[in-house]
Amino acid sequence: MLRRLLAFIVALAGSLVIVMVTASAASADCVADPITGEVHCEDEDGGNNGGDGGGDGGGSSTCSYGGNEIPCTGPGGSVWSSAHGCYVGDVWDPGGAGAQPPPGQTNEDGAWHICYFPPPGSSWEPMWIQNGTVTIDPVVLAERAIASMDLDPIQIGIVPESGPNRVGLVGLPVWMWVDSPTDDTFGPITASASEGSVSVSATASVSSILWDMGDGTTVTCTGKGTPYADHYGKKDSPTCGHRYEKMSTDQPDGAYQVTATSHWVVEWTGGGQSGTIEFDLTTDSLPIRIGEAQVLTQ
Repeated sequence: MLRRLLAFIVALAGSLVIVMVTASAASADCVADPITGEVHCEDEDGGNNGGDGGGDGGGSSTCSYGGNEIPCTGPGGSVWSSAHGCYVGDVWDPGGAGAQPPPGQTNEDGAWHICYFPPPGSSWEPMWIQNGTVTIDPVVLAERAIASMDLDPIQIGIVPESGPNRVGLVGLPVWMWVDSPTDDTFGPITASASEGSVSVSATASVSSILWDMGDGTTVTCTGKGTPYADHYGKKDSPTCGHRYEKMSTDQPDGAYQVTATSHWVVEWTGGGQSGTIEFDLTTDSLPIRIGEAQVLTQ
């Protein structure tokens, strides 16, 4: 009933609003029909693949609507507001004399905003929002805080080393570690984001690293690992290691392709709420060549 009433008010104002919007990376390209108010969206990227090869430095947060997860960012950079049940966008300006405030309100008390409703309705309506009203969910600010951290995958430290003249041996220990760790490759790192009276603080850290050794096995390590030094000799790494059981000669370019995937955990709090956001960042592959002693001495 409220939607029909507001649509009637719009009709009386004699205004047609054409909204052409481009959503953020977490949403889609959307166009609102000026007559029906239906919003049609087309997803460009088909979803989030988790930040391969450096990712977008952030991860993807979701908000909740009707028991379902939805993107926290909507058309035209609008943000989800659970209090209003829609994506709150820019101030609505139909032109002409402008829209009149509801009874008992003045233009100094608030403003009409475009309010986009998620599927199945996918429509928009003007929504009166009083000044000082919080229209953003804290999780949206948490996502902004994460984006400002500009997080990166780790730098791989590994022995045997990668290089055309570097060859490890079958059966000997392989050591893996985080080389030259920084706040933005391993954490902890803290950032905050604010809008109006709402402020959110987020702290991100790597909880584990999944090493894909390129031979069909993976190794999960917590912590930064132990950098190799010559005095360790043929000892196993005390924190993060592997042993290859066969040569890499049958692999593409004669090398195992090693990658490291950092699992980030972000704890955030603010706006009377708290939560956790998790995501992965993966390095580019690093070629590691493995041979046998008798082959090397021939």
